[in-house]
Amino acid sequence: MTQLWKKLVKLYHPDRFANEPEKQETYNKLTAAINLAKDNGDIELLREIAEDPHGFILRQGWANLDFGDQVELAQLRRLHETLSAEIKVVVESLKQLRASPDYELCQLAGQKPGVLDELAAERAKQLEIENAELEKQAERLAKEIKKLSGKVAEKIV
Repeated sequence: MTQLWKKLVKLYHPDRFANEPEKQETYNKLTAAINLAKDNGDIELLREIAEDPHGFILRQGWANLDFGDQVELAQLRRLHETLSAEIKVVVESLKQLRASPDYELCQLAGQKPGVLDELAAERAKQLEIENAELEKQAERLAKEIKKLSGKVAEKIV
């Protein structure tokens, strides 16, 4: 409720129209109605004013105001807030992406064509060495099992 009240008071503050007495009087009344609704905890009235300020003013019999610019300004402010929040999310995502090893690898691949093939060949060589070591270990264990149990261990494929 406080957030809605703050938005309404900022948007319809009478000081913005000090040079237009008729408008200022209506804005004074509107601000007073907004403040009274807040003091009374009347969220429905605050929503009514926020959703249709022109209609609210007409129902009160106050001087008509042109909200075209204010409504557009409020919409632009909301759009700006939304876009700012989205920009913050995208910037944070970009920071996380740039900090990742995948991004570093992508950058390296772009700068040095063929680097991925080199890295893949290197990794394949490492895996072959690891595989050979595991096969030797498996043979040793099979011999140990045979020695301890007297049975031939089945080869694991």
